Amino acid sequence: MQVMFRLLLIVVILFSASSFIWFILGSTAYFQRGMDILGTTYFWGAGIPVLLFAILFITLLIKGWTPTSGGQYTALFIGLLVSVLLSVALIQSVNTHGWANEKIESDTVKITADNKYEYRINLINLFQRNSHARLYLRDVGSGKVIYIPVGIQTNKIKGLGVGKVNHWVKIEPSDIESQYILSTTKDLGRLPEEKFKIDILAGTSSRVK
Repeated sequence: MQVMFRLLLIVVILFSASSFIWFILGSTAYFQRGMDILGTTYFWGAGIPVLLFAILFITLLIKGWTPTSGGQYTALFIGLLVSVLLSVALIQSVNTHGWANEKIESDTVKITADNKYEYRINLINLFQRNSHARLYLRDVGSGKVIYIPVGIQTNKIKGLGVGKVNHWVKIEPSDIESQYILSTTKDLGRLPEEKFKIDILAGTSSRVK
């Protein structure tokens, strides 16, 4: 009975510790962002109790304590059950968007003045340290889709209004047929206007000074 009791404590401790680590990594996107209000609530309401239960169970293991009465068994069972339930809640609270999966905000699809390409800007993992921008282009004639990284300073965006219609960038033809000029608008997080040369054949972009 004592061996089964110790094994049960070890299993619960490992499960609780794993759920706490998963929660910390997930709620901060591997430390790419700060914890939001919901994450902070789960941290204090479930994370800290799970941690305290794990410490308690480790202490019991070290001291070699075992229940000797029905009341102690009942109290221990309730503690183990609560610990498991809180651990499950921690795991389920983790939003994997932005680290395991990309979190994307996009503006409205538009078409270039020469009617050759549909385009929009995709903002990836906004408000995280690993945020970046990517231009979506679709050739109207062939239907071919390409994505081009754009060096917009997404890390400086502190707030972004997202409505039914959004115009965060505009693209204009240049003197070279396969090259366009992308400009950000004032609607893009109130950033200073930035301009980029888009080379469609090379699949690259470069800042225009």
